[in-house]
Amino acid sequence: MFLAVLIMSVILAIGLGISGILIQQIKISENIGDSVVAFYAADAGIEQQIYDLYKEETHSSSYNAVLVNNASYEVSAMCGPENSNCLTGIPTALEEECDSSNNYCIRSVGTFQATKRAIEVNY
Repeated sequence: MFLAVLIMSVILAIGLGISGILIQQIKISENIGDSVVAFYAADAGIEQQIYDLYKEETHSSSYNAVLVNNASYEVSAMCGPENSNCLTGIPTALEEECDSSNNYCIRSVGTFQATKRAIEVNY
């Protein structure tokens, strides 16, 4: 009798451990869709900033926008010397003094529900 209870306890412990792992994996897979939407929102921010730079419209160095699906993005752009590195940061803000010899560093953070994804490009 004691041996049967001991074996059942071990089987129950293994079953609960496996079910805990499966529940975590299911939660992660449910959030993958939110991650994709957040990534594409960040991409939309990058595209909008590049379009603004190409058209040379008046724009600020950072702005926010909310998309139709309630995703949002926050874009910031900076300019610096041509050989500057986006990851280490560029010291000067986007101003009228930026010209064609400067390198633009554009960073966009897309948000959807509780998920955030960021993209950083040199232009």
